[in-house]
Amino acid sequence: MRLRTSVATILAAAAVMFSPEQTAQSEAQFVMNFATVAPDNTPWADQLRGVEKRIESESGGRIQVKVFLGGSLGSEIETIHDVARGERIQGGGFSTGAMGEAMDIPILTMIELPYLFSTNEQADAVLDNVLYEPTKSALEAKGFALGGWAENGWRNFATKGPASTPEQVAKFKMRAQENPVHMDMYKMLGVQAVAKPTSEVLPALNTGIVDGFDNTALFSLAAGWIEPITHYTLSRHIYQPAAVVYSKKFVDAMPPDLQAIVIGDPFAESKRGRTAVRALEGELLETIKSMGISVVDLTTAERDALKAKTRAVHKSFLANHQELIPVYKQILGQLAK
Repeated sequence: MRLRTSVATILAAAAVMFSPEQTAQSEAQFVMNFATVAPDNTPWADQLRGVEKRIESESGGRIQVKVFLGGSLGSEIETIHDVARGERIQGGGFSTGAMGEAMDIPILTMIELPYLFSTNEQADAVLDNVLYEPTKSALEAKGFALGGWAENGWRNFATKGPASTPEQVAKFKMRAQENPVHMDMYKMLGVQAVAKPTSEVLPALNTGIVDGFDNTALFSLAAGWIEPITHYTLSRHIYQPAAVVYSKKFVDAMPPDLQAIVIGDPFAESKRGRTAVRALEGELLETIKSMGISVVDLTTAERDALKAKTRAVHKSFLANHQELIPVYKQILGQLAK
């Protein structure tokens, strides 16, 4: 109870910092159901409520947005398909890995290649300057309109024991996100990986079906996954953005002025999401430490060993998606700057 109170206090402070003002609305011409697996009382929930208030305010109430948090309308994969259809759900906030797998959009999966990025600045530059336009086009071809990036952040290993070396990580059965790049990464590390949706992870940890997982400090705490583990290792092996998307079918049915309101300013939206999540990282790691969990900051040599062990994932991914080799080279060019 003390943990949840502590985390709730931190996240409530973020809500005050990043939520727009409440606005009145008139009778709606369009109703948008917006779904996400992001838990309540998190910067993700606050960002999406901010999107809700902005759209309702700027449309003068002609669009009503209903946000459904915590996977209340279904799993991430399920709701992604629903948004593409635009019938039950018309918008959502999803991790790029889940969207890439659910809709067969390899450019989204490529973003989550292990150790592709080393810093926030690298990730931001690539997402905004190299990947935004091709990702927007790829999403449109699958029935989505891109409203901007959000952020899950840096994924780290959370385990029931030390996980500072490839050999130590290989001892655990790890929950993996339902994405081939994540599964391939664990294969390269010699790990027995079990793909599970978010709703099944905590029971699997508590019953010993898995011994660990990888995710951000924020999601690990908000979902309660952190409680059964003993070590949280700052491997920072995958930077995972998320995307705010809408059903293209739904948006296209609106008059042009409302279409522009729904999409808004994607780059400003991206900045809001990143700022909110990054502002909490230090406090969240202190919260994990206060629970008696070891927060392990890897040495450069330890991180390099994990990077070397997983680098072959890049090669295997590009072998299967040769059409993305030019984009991958553009990413490397941007990183070189």
